[in-house]
Amino acid sequence: MTLTPIREHVTLPPAAKKAAAKTPKKRRRPHRHRARRGYVLLRLVAAGAVVAIMADSTATTLAVPLLSADPMTAGLPLSEITWVSTGNFAAVAALLATAGRFADLLGRRSVLALGLLIYGLGATAVILAPAWHILLAGRLAEGLGAAMMFPASLGLLLGELPPARRAGAVALWGASSGIGALALQGGGGWLMEAYGWRGLYLPGAILAGLLLCLTIRLPRSRGSNRRIPDILGAFALVGAIASAVIAVSRGDVWGWTSDRTLICAGAAVVLLGAALATSWRHPAGAIDMGLWRRPGFLWGGSASFLYGALSFIVLATGPLYLRESGFDTIQIGWWLTPISIAMIVASPMATLASRRLSLNGVIYVGALILGGGCALLLAQPSPTAWSLLGAVLLGTGFGLLSTGTFTAGTIAAEPTQYAAAVGAINTARMLGGAIGVAAASVLIEHPFLSGPTPGFASVFTACLGITAIIGTAALVRVARGAGRTPMPGVLALEEEVAMLRHLLAELRASFIQVRAEAEEELARFGINDPSGVRVGWPPGVPGQRQPSDQR
Repeated sequence: MTLTPIREHVTLPPAAKKAAAKTPKKRRRPHRHRARRGYVLLRLVAAGAVVAIMADSTATTLAVPLLSADPMTAGLPLSEITWVSTGNFAAVAALLATAGRFADLLGRRSVLALGLLIYGLGATAVILAPAWHILLAGRLAEGLGAAMMFPASLGLLLGELPPARRAGAVALWGASSGIGALALQGGGGWLMEAYGWRGLYLPGAILAGLLLCLTIRLPRSRGSNRRIPDILGAFALVGAIASAVIAVSRGDVWGWTSDRTLICAGAAVVLLGAALATSWRHPAGAIDMGLWRRPGFLWGGSASFLYGALSFIVLATGPLYLRESGFDTIQIGWWLTPISIAMIVASPMATLASRRLSLNGVIYVGALILGGGCALLLAQPSPTAWSLLGAVLLGTGFGLLSTGTFTAGTIAAEPTQYAAAVGAINTARMLGGAIGVAAASVLIEHPFLSGPTPGFASVFTACLGITAIIGTAALVRVARGAGRTPMPGVLALEEEVAMLRHLLAELRASFIQVRAEAEEELARFGINDPSGVRVGWPPGVPGQRQPSDQR
């Protein structure tokens, strides 16, 4: 081993100092600015996708009453007209989990772009539909596109952003759902007056086209697995969820013991079993079996299921309750606006609150506030000023529960499973919504309470019971310490500290090895105690200090 002399103090010329100081800044600034622009673009596309989906859902709620008076639907009963909502809902719920899994396997940006394209074409077909069957086909295409947009957008956002930025991204993504609903509730009346029910779908079509242009500029995301996905299992899973949603959604119309309802329910069980069997053996199964074994994911999915039941019940029965109270479509939209505004505000608050509370603490508080809103509405036989306060409490509870349950499920996944986790969590939410709406329709027709509005009073009482279940389960998990799950930013900080400690330990070991080798080399030159030797230039170099024992 040869020792290289080390010069301790090196003074650079002034010109070299300036060049060294300027060069890194020139290199870092464009990179930092590009990264910031990329993060902004990622958030904009992901939030825009959710805005388009929720705006479409709100548009359908407002359009169904007007469709019954359109010449296109002349002679069709209302139960058939509602297929514009049921078919779209079934398509979204059936394809969410599969689309999320395929986005992780094949690439999230590609799936997002394809979803935006299909959604935009479907919305255009709905706007220009000359016949009933084309309208239904357009609504199915919108559902297919929305199912691809939902998991791919957030999966791409979580996968590309640094861990410290993911919590805020989830909050923004959750608040965007309230923005989409608010936009249609506030401007839906003007669109209907200007363009009829077709005008309600114009914002979604325009937004999909704009987002598609922006998506092309997003970073290309590679799939996590180059194997051929489980196509057979994917078809089985889609068929199982679609059959279950149709059975639940149409059971009240067909009859819960009718042949069609029982056939759909039986098909759902058989196809789900087939999907599980193929996914268990396939290396890239349609169902990510490892995801369900992740700690906390099952709780996040269960809480999202109950939250979906609550939110869909309110969204479905709220307009009916206001219509029976004598309000028109525009007034109904304005009465529902406080829910959306409160949800937009509460979603970021959930992220801030989770820094002091655990995620389960946020879920508990959200359930408590939501229960208070249900109790306040239950105490009012007709809409009053207190009902507006109840709407604000409902929106606040929805914002906290939505962000809390969604974050609890997604942070349990690995980075390669983000889109699959988003799809699975939202599938659970929509299945809960389908079952909740079906149960609410039964309660409205067969209430267990009496009074001026026994059906709606029974529905709000059932909602109060669901909030009690969610709040109790979250409180138990807080007491057990299971809810002390750090947010993604805290997790990232802990990982960086652990990595830094590991690097410092390796560096210390390297220095120890170098010191041992240096002592061996010095011993060869007869220096057995190098502690008194000062590091300088080798002996004989003119103009330099020589080793000395003087201190």
